[in-house]
Amino acid sequence: MSKTHKDVRGAYACLAMIIGHGMVVFRDPFGIRPLVLGQREENGKTEYMFASETVALDVAGYDFVRDVAPGEAIYVTFDGELYAQQCAESAVLNPCVFEYVYFARPDSIMDGVSVYAARVHMGERLGQKLRRNGKMN
Repeated sequence: MSKTHKDVRGAYACLAMIIGHGMVVFRDPFGIRPLVLGQREENGKTEYMFASETVALDVAGYDFVRDVAPGEAIYVTFDGELYAQQCAESAVLNPCVFEYVYFARPDSIMDGVSVYAARVHMGERLGQKLRRNGKMN
């Protein structure tokens, strides 16, 4: 995974099934694309779900556990064991602004930030800038 983070440039949040073993998910070292982890108890077992937005977890009946950190990989076995490891040397959160203004649903929370609140804040800042520049009364 560390080599992947060094070799691959750009934004990604990936999930891959490893036949006969489980699945692995990982997020780019800058956290450009969102990725969240959810869980629920079903028939005495813990089930996990990964999605780009918290609302997907809500709709499917999963509880939000946490965001997958930038540069992190998580492996989940078919037995429900979960292993997480930071795989990028210089991971730092630098999300894509389009996630907040265009892609995400307003009722989602990404990296601890309410999409709705982020949109309101950005609108307020834009309004202040337009007023300062005389473009708005």
